[in-house]
Amino acid sequence: MKILAPLLSGKEDAPEYIEAITNKVDSIILLQIIDRDFMRETSKAMGEVMQFSTTMENLRKQIGQKRKKCEEITEWGHTVQKVLSIAIIQKVDKVIFVEQDNKFFKDMLSELKKNKITFETVKVKVERKK
Repeated sequence: MKILAPLLSGKEDAPEYIEAITNKVDSIILLQIIDRDFMRETSKAMGEVMQFSTTMENLRKQIGQKRKKCEEITEWGHTVQKVLSIAIIQKVDKVIFVEQDNKFFKDMLSELKKNKITFETVKVKVERKK
């Protein structure tokens, strides 16, 4: 099975998500999207890129330990269109997301349903550091 793992929440290196993207999977595509609509200031954009690069690095190491094939893609553009186009072009079996509770995320899932893209959401526990 080939899956697409978009890095959208910053929580993709959580154990629950890593288990979901590596269980019964042959190949994983990690997708980082730099969406200017969400980054009005350059410094904010750079912070986002650095945060997701760190998340991607952590994910890649953990996926490697599970001996799974992993590919990384970084794209500039609108998140929904990029997830759709990469899913179609790469012929993935499923897109797996960290579950989020916001309108943007729900709209994106709706768009995926319309385009008959199979997806799964994974709930991750958020631990507060003291």
